[in-house]
Amino acid sequence: MATPIPINQCEFALAEVVAATGGGLVRGTANVSASDRVRSVSIDTRSIEAGALFVALHGAASDGHDYLTQAAARGATAAIVATGRRHPALDCIEVDDTLTALGRLAHRHLERTRAARALPLIAIGGAVGKTTTKELTAAVVRALFGATLSTPGNLNNLIGVPMTIFTLTGDHRAAVLECGTNTRGEIPKLAQIVAPDVAMVLNVDLEHSEGLGTLDDIADEEAALFSTATGYAIASADEPMVLSRIPKHLRRITFGKSIDAHVRLVSRGAGARSRIRVELARALVAKDVAPLIETEIALLGEAAALNCTAAIAGAAAMRAAVLEARDLVAIAAALASVQPVAGRLASTSLNGIFVIDDTYNSNPRSIRAALAAAREIADGLGARLVIAMGDMLELGNQSAAAHQEAIRDVMRSRPAAFVAVGPEMNSARAALSAESSTAGMLTAPDSTIAADTVAGLVQPGDVLLVKGSRGIAMERIIERLR
Repeated sequence: MATPIPINQCEFALAEVVAATGGGLVRGTANVSASDRVRSVSIDTRSIEAGALFVALHGAASDGHDYLTQAAARGATAAIVATGRRHPALDCIEVDDTLTALGRLAHRHLERTRAARALPLIAIGGAVGKTTTKELTAAVVRALFGATLSTPGNLNNLIGVPMTIFTLTGDHRAAVLECGTNTRGEIPKLAQIVAPDVAMVLNVDLEHSEGLGTLDDIADEEAALFSTATGYAIASADEPMVLSRIPKHLRRITFGKSIDAHVRLVSRGAGARSRIRVELARALVAKDVAPLIETEIALLGEAAALNCTAAIAGAAAMRAAVLEARDLVAIAAALASVQPVAGRLASTSLNGIFVIDDTYNSNPRSIRAALAAAREIADGLGARLVIAMGDMLELGNQSAAAHQEAIRDVMRSRPAAFVAVGPEMNSARAALSAESSTAGMLTAPDSTIAADTVAGLVQPGDVLLVKGSRGIAMERIIERLR
């Protein structure tokens, strides 16, 4: 499910690259095509274009410096490299850290774009729901502003965010960027790159605790997205750990179910498509306009409906004026057009089975949201609920307790059958063996074996929820059913 890095035609003068990155330019003695400009930015020699600037990133699996010769052979004219690792066939800008330089160069592209014209920009972070909310927000912003740059897929890290920014062109009138983290200090760096007008932090919960630490540490990390925002902070009215971390200089718009929310979910239906009713604070809409949005969405569960309120709040903050009646109509249509993101509570029918695919990632909050949605669908259809749940990864020393609680959450959802998949789930099952509620649940060491187990359990008419962290590859179960 990895998202390909998009190709760009982002031009820079070499002097601009040097100034943005703080590097030193060393002309290539063997570079016969030396130029004072580059025509694009690339981190992958397989997709590099003539005249490109190649950024040699040092990763866990490979080192871009090993590919400088290939970059030159494929048409690159310049490269950003670590100090002392220049290549004679390329003009090289030497820097202390090439990943940092990539982010600084992307920030420079944003700066010069904003200097030329207004470009409302929102950054979206949080533990759960970022990608779906980003898709919803992008749809709404596109309806209100026109051409909108939005993060493709899951390119939300220190590589994906800059490479997305480089695709920003003169045609774009707004930008919606997703920012994610699995290591402490990543969100502050992304905030420096993006410097948004509007920053949205959806929620705080256990996620990547191995790299992020305690719940307070996670809250501090996620709330760092507010640190460089210049206009508004968007947060759930039901998330005190987020609200308490909003800087005082930012105006705030809240969303959620709370009566105090500026964008409030008043009601929602159940089912594969549900009708939602959202009420907006009077200050957000023009005088004499009813502050209500009603629409039907193709997303499952209450969490998705709340993501719609977040999207409305974010788009409202990006507007320089109150929302008119035509804007509310456009927002309703935009929300209705959004389809589920692959692997994130996406539903399909396989051999008469209603399959809910939530295999992209997993943490305690997303498990609770998925279980609520699955139970709701099963009840609406009068169907049996079968659950296959894989490990949650990167939870560190909180993993054992989190997996035990996840099993209890599953059993509280009253499944007809439950298959726990992976070593963490299996260990949690053993620890809970004395609890009567876990009687009858099945275990599998991995998703390959679980696929056969689940295939033998389900029958036409069932609702099947398949969920787990990316590394467990729970999609194998769905592939087996196909």
